[in-house]
Parts: sequence; structure tokens; C-alpha cells
Amino acid sequence: MSGAPSGVRLGTPFGVPIHLAASWPLFAVFAIVYFGPQIQHAVPELGAGAYVVAAAYVVLLALSVFAHEVAHAVAARASGARVGRIVLDLFGGHTVYEADRLTPGQSALVAVVGPLTNGVLAALGWVVAPVLPDGVPWLLGMAFVWSNAIVAIFNLIPGHPLDGGHLLDALVWRVTGRRDLGLLVSGWAGRLVALGVVAWFALRPLAAGVVPSLFVLGWAGLIAVMLWAGASQAVRHGRHLRAYARVTTRDVLAPVVLIAADTPLSHIPAGPRGAGAVDPIVLVGDADAPAESWLLCEPPADLDPREAASVPASAVAARPRPGWILDTPHLPDLADLVDHMHAASAAVVLVRTSDGVLGGVEASTVAAALRRHGLRP
Repeated sequence: MSGAPSGVRLGTPFGVPIHLAASWPLFAVFAIVYFGPQIQHAVPELGAGAYVVAAAYVVLLALSVFAHEVAHAVAARASGARVGRIVLDLFGGHTVYEADRLTPGQSALVAVVGPLTNGVLAALGWVVAPVLPDGVPWLLGMAFVWSNAIVAIFNLIPGHPLDGGHLLDALVWRVTGRRDLGLLVSGWAGRLVALGVVAWFALRPLAAGVVPSLFVLGWAGLIAVMLWAGASQAVRHGRHLRAYARVTTRDVLAPVVLIAADTPLSHIPAGPRGAGAVDPIVLVGDADAPAESWLLCEPPADLDPREAASVPASAVAARPRPGWILDTPHLPDLADLVDHMHAASAAVVLVRTSDGVLGGVEASTVAAALRRHGLRP
């Protein structure tokens, strides 16, 4: 989950922080400027009051988006994922949650409940609209109906970062068993959707012989940029997962060698042991002492070989950071191991099970293995 957003924190209902991003007022201004003249044309007697009605519509739209995001948050939490926050921003809103913890079915559920919520709101508004008084109440009621219907339909378009993109991702993931392929397919589909938004607002009016509004084109461009950025993030994530699928923990797991504190540096095993092999990780300590008391030995790269015979290992040994030992029932996936290394800020991690220390993994070895596939960890 990403860092905290800028803006105003509105509260923490049901334990989830709600933020009004600093960019949201720009959305409100656009909506008021765009819809104000339309309302003024529909109800001329309102005069400048049409912009007040447009502001009321913005509030209704924000509540619709909020309901959409709350549905995502509730479904994510029910599926076992930790929810970080809900943010209302320039492009509506988004919910931050631990998507990587979900199964394909759970991911699809979290994605679909948002548009379904807007569909339900549109249906309820349609039922209530006939009993609303004519004029502004009926106008706001119908605007509420159509805005929720449009939000529901637009979000179901199959392309990241839209909810339909998450559904496409979950479908491909479920059918092929490959999350990386799901993200790549939905990410590229999202890029096509971004181009489609520009084409819809620019080429469609031109085809009808109408010059498109620069104001609308600018807003459409911003939406397209947002969609392209979200889609590209999905493509990058898919490529990273593909790289991790090609490199296993065993590929980067180094043997652990325990030596006595007075062992000369010249006697420390080092050097590659074949193509693609990793050097052993050398620890200084007592074989009868608990693993937490061992020290990591890292001889200086520029040490004179003539001095190595007289310098003891204890002179260059250092105690690693907390978290350098990963206790696990079985050998972890490389992605989980890298997450642990990032969380512990550990350059070296020893993997220990009930059978003892299986070996160690160095961040530099992982980085080199992933770079061979064109990516960084």
C-alpha cells in the first residue's frame, strides 16, 4: 500500500480512514462549471442559482463515489485483506487495500461490488424520481440516477485501473493460473481504453461536423492520462511477477558457513562455484550458540592478500539488523522473501525452518538474478 495522501482526513468510519484529496476541489469546480450552464438552460428562472444546484449535484456525486468505494473496502476486508484508506480525488476516488492477498474469486468480488452499488443506487433513484416535485428536486433526482448508471457502466469497461479491468485480470488469472498474465492483459486493455476515451471526446464530435470543446477535451485528456498511468502500473506489476516466477528462492539461496572468531580471513571460503552459483554466506560464532548470536563476516574487497593471513574474522564481523533471520515452516516464495527483506531493511536474510538454517539470501544476489530478466527487485 502506498504512502499517505495529501488532503483532509474526514474520519475513520468502521476503522477505515477517509481522505478528501487536495485534488478533489478541482473536480468539484469542473463539475460546477460544466453542469451549471446546462441546468441554467433547463431551468432558466434559476439564473445564477443554477450553479448552486450544480454544487448540490457535486455533493450527490461525491456520496455516490463514496458508496462505491465503501463497497470495495467492505468486500476487501471481508475477503481477509487489510484496507488502508478510501480517497476521494480528482477522478472520483479509490480504495487502497492489500490486493495481493486475494484469490481470483475474491479479487473479482471486490471489483464488482463497486459498480453493483452504483447500479442499485441508480435503480432506487429511478423508483423515487416519479414522486419528486417538478423543477430542481426532479432534476437532481434524475442527475443522480444517470450519474450512478454511468459510473457503474464506465467502471465495468474491461481495462485497468477500472473495476472491469480487475474483473478481466481475475478471469485470466483464474483460467490460466497466472496472475502475471492477468495483469498484463488487463493493463494493455486499459491502455486501449485510455486511447478510446480521447477518441470518443475528440473524434466523435469531429465526425459529426462539430468542433469539440477545449474544456471537455482537456478534462478527457486528464482522464486518459489517469487511465494510462493505472494501466501502465498493472503492466509493470505483471512484468515483475513474471520475473519472480522465473527466479525461485533456491536459485539465490547460498549455503551458510560457520567459522570460529579467530579464523584468518585467508581461510574464509569465497568465490563463485560455477556458472550462476552464489557465494557462501560466512558467519562468525559458536556452533553451540543460538543463531541470533552469530555475526556476519564481510571481508573488505580491497584487503591485501598478505594481510589476510593475520587478520581474524572477528575483526570484520558485524551484527546484522533485526529481522535477518526468517523463521518459516517451508522455503518461502522469492516475492515473499523480498518483501521481508524490504520490511526488515536487511541486506542478508537467513532462512530457518524446524530443520535449522537452510541457507541465506543476499539482496545483491536477488537483484542480479532479476536483472538477468530485465527487472529490479
